[in-house]
Amino acid sequence: MPDWAVTAVVALASSALASSGLWSFLSKRNSTQSAMVRLLLGLAYDKIVTQGMLYIDRGWLTKDEYEEFSKHLYEPYVACGGNGVAAQIMDQVRHLPLRSLPRYVEIASGRSGERDQSHAQ
Repeated sequence: MPDWAVTAVVALASSALASSGLWSFLSKRNSTQSAMVRLLLGLAYDKIVTQGMLYIDRGWLTKDEYEEFSKHLYEPYVACGGNGVAAQIMDQVRHLPLRSLPRYVEIASGRSGERDQSHAQ
């Protein structure tokens, strides 16, 4: 590469780095990303608290509910920097017993397996 080309590239690069427009653009972009992260953390926090308290009040959850809550909500929340109350809720959710959904439907409807058979006849 000729010397004049290297000089031109260095001059252009240093001009771009020194310009306030570039730094302003990068600063605005960083600020917007920061606001988006804070917004997502807030939404995830709300969902963790709301859903987690429902599980805690119910006293149990299904394996699918636990995996969805943990892997798709809590873990990304922590990876983005979230902590605090959500961590306490997750700790309580971790200790809840796991149940299968068909058993819940049976309990919620107030029927046992024997009753269901007698109603079917």
